[in-house]
Amino acid sequence: MSISELMGQDRFPEGTGSSGHTLWVRIQLSRNIAGYSFPHRAEVKAKAEVLQEIRNAVAHWNAKTSARFSEFSVASFSLNERELLKNKRLLPDALSGGCEQTALFINEKQDGSLLVNGQDHLRIQYMAGSPVPGKLWEKAESLENQLGRDLTYAFDHEFGFLTASPYLTGTGLRYSAALFLPGLVESGVISGMAENAARQGFSLRSLYSGSDRLGSFCELSNMVTLGVSESVLTERMEQLLHDIEEAENMAWQKVFRKDEGKLKDQIWRALGTLKYARIISREEAVACAGLLHIGIMENLFPARDPMLFPKLILTAGSACVREMTHKETMEEPEIEVWRAVLLRNLITEAGL
Repeated sequence: MSISELMGQDRFPEGTGSSGHTLWVRIQLSRNIAGYSFPHRAEVKAKAEVLQEIRNAVAHWNAKTSARFSEFSVASFSLNERELLKNKRLLPDALSGGCEQTALFINEKQDGSLLVNGQDHLRIQYMAGSPVPGKLWEKAESLENQLGRDLTYAFDHEFGFLTASPYLTGTGLRYSAALFLPGLVESGVISGMAENAARQGFSLRSLYSGSDRLGSFCELSNMVTLGVSESVLTERMEQLLHDIEEAENMAWQKVFRKDEGKLKDQIWRALGTLKYARIISREEAVACAGLLHIGIMENLFPARDPMLFPKLILTAGSACVREMTHKETMEEPEIEVWRAVLLRNLITEAGL
């Protein structure tokens, strides 16, 4: 896989955009190699040894499967490329220390990745665009077991898998999902759903903190990894996603019936903004993308491109605009102009 393919706008997890309210679901397994300090305390030589051990294990995996991983040095990415990879959920928002001896392994579909020498020695990740935690767990467990034939994971019989963050110690398993929940948010039912999630060790909160306009975008993730098994976490995640999806469908129908004319006006205005705006901010672009998605779900517009929603959200990011225009030093005023151009092109390509 080349750098240009990795940075491409058209690579999304399987099923993305096709399941209504779920943007993506992600599983992460954090593991460390026995006998080495955690990355934030390790010397460069130790990090290099860890990377080589994992590289050898990945080579054995690649030799046995068609779902091969390509390696990229994180240090070789430009600042804008790193930001774009964060937007694509392939790099964490923060990396421990510098990026020397930090590597990203990623498969052809870009739904599976390995981060080496990030917060932990190894972070296994799989993503999907539909609510299928069970299938993600199967993939992650299979890869973990295969790599474990060549690696010795740091494990304590009392606490479980040892991680740099105490919040991950135990299973080292973290589920998260990005959800679009305008019905629950508009009706106020979201607070009750958040309380129900909290009782099961999960958090349901805003995906874009500090933005009231983007309050309908939420993130569901587990807060507990110690004292609960992987199967129980998976079952709870699946059930919560199912319950939230059902509650959202019911809440939205009530909200839509109550203010159908006003909401349709907002939806059509959002289409007009995306189709004709010459300057647009990221916040406005994402908000309009959400309204457009509602219009498609309500059959106001044809769904010719099932990937339109995630494409619009990714393209709204400044890093994506810089990457697609090959102008990495572009400042925000110019970005807002080019963002509008790219969004107009997506709308035209979708036949809207």
